[in-house]
Amino acid sequence: MGLFDFLKVTVKDQKPAKPAGRMAVSVVECDGKSFPIVSLTPKGFVARGFDGSLIVGQNARVSVRVDDPAGKFAFAATVAVVEVKGPTFGATWAILPPEVDGAIRQYAQNRKQQDAKSAR
Repeated sequence: MGLFDFLKVTVKDQKPAKPAGRMAVSVVECDGKSFPIVSLTPKGFVARGFDGSLIVGQNARVSVRVDDPAGKFAFAATVAVVEVKGPTFGATWAILPPEVDGAIRQYAQNRKQQDAKSAR
């Protein structure tokens, strides 16, 4: 028996590993930066974690990715920044295709139903 034989001991894991839970991710991406979505409606959105890279009145091309229990979809759009308050900013859509508008309306309805269930 050698001096380092205790290092050769193997222990078997008794429990099977749990798969990692999937995190909900809903973000607006602009200029390579991601901002978590606070609110999303057919008129526009509000996002947090803002770094001051946009100003009120500026138009921007954004990519929106929604992935949570209320819905899962992604699209690109042009927005006009309408409000900047500290770490949050709000923007309105320039033009949305009808299928994207419908997806956002369905998402908003699902969120409303989920919020009503969780409030009970």
